[in-house]
Amino acid sequence: MKGADTGRRIEVEVEPSQLRERLRRALEEGYDHFIGINVVDYPRAGVMEVYYFVESVQRGGELLVVKLRVPRENPALDSVSDIYPLAEYQEIEGHEFFGLDFRGNGSLRKWILDENWEGPPPLRKDVDTRKFVLETYYGGQRYERPKQEKSLQEVVE
Repeated sequence: MKGADTGRRIEVEVEPSQLRERLRRALEEGYDHFIGINVVDYPRAGVMEVYYFVESVQRGGELLVVKLRVPRENPALDSVSDIYPLAEYQEIEGHEFFGLDFRGNGSLRKWILDENWEGPPPLRKDVDTRKFVLETYYGGQRYERPKQEKSLQEVVE
């Protein structure tokens, strides 16, 4: 495990298999406030970086960032929602928007996207979400706003 101490922020990089143990240890060490999970997609490298942010109130707000990489093809991690319950909804977002499978999270479902969304995970960098929506839901037609009869200047005067 590599790590860097940058003042009130400590960053560690772990293998996916070490994630649960590292976060369990973080909780025991006083990092009791779960902040969130961020996912960064790197299509050319074939990986996604996943960042977990936890904070220690008793250590004056010290932040621990746990970073790991997963392959873009069939990305999967073990859920940490039993360690940090607030991670449950962050994992749902990661699943919905990036296609990450959080093993052990029984709540993975459509949460923010429309129930009829059957497309690729929309926040992956190689997905043209706009094109997909236009082709799938609007038959390829671009939605145009109706033209205004008067300009803003004419309305103001």
